[in-house]
Amino acid sequence: MMRHGLIMLGLAAALAGCASPSPRLHTLDALSAAPAAAPVWGKRLMVGPVNLPAGLDRAQLVTLGERGELQWRDLDRWAGPLDRMLAQALAAQLTRRAGLASVYVYPQPGMDGGDYKLLLDVRGLSLQPGREAALVAAWQLLRTRDGQRVAQGYFQRRKACAAGVEASVAAARALLDELGEEVAATLLAQAEWSSISKP
Repeated sequence: MMRHGLIMLGLAAALAGCASPSPRLHTLDALSAAPAAAPVWGKRLMVGPVNLPAGLDRAQLVTLGERGELQWRDLDRWAGPLDRMLAQALAAQLTRRAGLASVYVYPQPGMDGGDYKLLLDVRGLSLQPGREAALVAAWQLLRTRDGQRVAQGYFQRRKACAAGVEASVAAARALLDELGEEVAATLLAQAEWSSISKP
């Protein structure tokens, strides 16, 4: 009986040694601090849908190697669907930068399409640890009731980063922060913004 117990303990230890390590989860939470003043409630602005290149629409992080080759990292994963996390981060940025509380990520259960919709088309999001992160995206703001385009923009920037996957993700967060700042500045310059920022 004792011998059987020792064998079982040995098997358990061997299996534990062979177990795969848990993947590291990464987020794109905004870097900016909270706004100085409380955001105001106005027209409902829905952020999304976000369109991604097919190669990025996966749980694993996709990075670039030293020679520019694509690498799928099974042990480094996004904490949620990448398109959803991008929309959430951008929505948070718009609340901070533009001071509008009624910013939501599309779709919202029990809510229609809102008064305005911000569409984001991500043309590229590359992570190259030890070198840089790059983000290329086009966006447009549409009035929901008639589909009229109110504003649009194109974002293309790179940011150097240190070695390691986390450093490249942090650089991507910083780029997303800059995208949110640019979108908010463009929206605030629109004559129609005064009607958006009022209930």
